[in-house]
Amino acid sequence: MLQTVEAEIDVSGQIRLLEPLRVSKKSRAIVTVLEETNGGAEEKGNSKRILEFLQNNRLPESSRPSTEEIEAQITEARESWD
Repeated sequence: MLQTVEAEIDVSGQIRLLEPLRVSKKSRAIVTVLEETNGGAEEKGNSKRILEFLQNNRLPESSRPSTEEIEAQITEARESWD
């Protein structure tokens, strides 16, 4: 199973995980180094703010597809697969 966790790497190459990571046995990892963002580690917790935004800024009823429209879109997508 693949897992993704955020981490910081200091200039000496030491890696510090910013969230818990559970593994049941010795595992391998691939590290991808990202350019620093403006917010740095302070950006932690964005998912909570995004969920709050979505809950407080719901689409108007007229913009939401009906259950039938959603099912039709799913059916169309499934039938378009090779």
